Amino acid sequence: MLTIEEKNKLAQQTARHEVMKMKVHEKSDLAVDDKRRVLVLTGNGKGKTSSGFGMIFRALGHSQGCAVIQYLKGDAESGERNLLQQLGVPVVTMNTGCSFKEGYCAERERVRAREVWLQTLTFLNDPDIDVLLLDEVTYMVARKHLDVDEMIAAFEARPANQSVILTGRAVHRKLREYADTVSRVDCVKHGLQIGLKARKGIEF
Repeated sequence: MLTIEEKNKLAQQTARHEVMKMKVHEKSDLAVDDKRRVLVLTGNGKGKTSSGFGMIFRALGHSQGCAVIQYLKGDAESGERNLLQQLGVPVVTMNTGCSFKEGYCAERERVRAREVWLQTLTFLNDPDIDVLLLDEVTYMVARKHLDVDEMIAAFEARPANQSVILTGRAVHRKLREYADTVSRVDCVKHGLQIGLKARKGIEF
């Protein structure tokens, strides 16, 4: 049996929930535009790429066409890439050929970024692709490998059914303003800080 105090507290929580639910429904009723989207996932925390892939898998669950471009990624094993390739989903990785031991290969990265951007344009012009993930593309703009105005123009010209997901830190102001949804993932705590190495199925 609940005490009078517990019953009052429960009633207050229920009332707050009903008010919150009513506000959500009001916004949902007003939202009538089912247009294509541009979404940005940024911040210094773990989960940007994971969230982007999550939306790709969600779209696949609805039998939508998908493709993935991974800027900054090499040929290291990735669970998401393994599964998408098994499903026949196009996955392109930039893969500069530089190792961490070699350090930052700026010129090779610039050349590969432009080459991969051409592939990106092909996907952006393909009406069969409903959701396109551009993983870590924000760095390419920040490092001046890709032009932000050219990128936005390409987004504007894409098919009416196609949504685009951008991930990465250092998001250009114009991309933030252009996007329909911008989410930030903050790092509160990370296993690497206490010596935990990257784990298959969690980090890759």
